[in-house]
Amino acid sequence: MSHKKLLELQSVEQQIQQLWEEAKVFEEDVLAKGTSEKYLATSPYPYMNGRLHLGHTFTLSKCEFAVGYHYLKGKKCLFPFGLHCTGTFSVLFF
Repeated sequence: MSHKKLLELQSVEQQIQQLWEEAKVFEEDVLAKGTSEKYLATSPYPYMNGRLHLGHTFTLSKCEFAVGYHYLKGKKCLFPFGLHCTGTFSVLFF
C-alpha cells in the first residue's frame, strides 16, 4: 500500500470517528427515564499468560451477536469489552 493511500485511509477513518463521536453512536444512556429493557453482556477476557486462539474469537463473537440481537429488539445494551465482570480492567498499562 502506498503512503498516499495510507494517508487517505487515515483521513477517512478520522472523519468517520468524528461523525460517530458527534452522533454518540457508542454511548447508551441506560439511566434515562422511559427507557426500555436493558441487556448487559460480559465475557471472560483472555489472560496474558498464553496466546490468543480461535476459542477467544468464538466466545467474543457470541457476545457480539447477543448484544446486537437485543439492541435490534429495542433494548439498551452494554458490552464493556476490556473489563472483567467485577469491573476491573483486563489490562493495566503503566
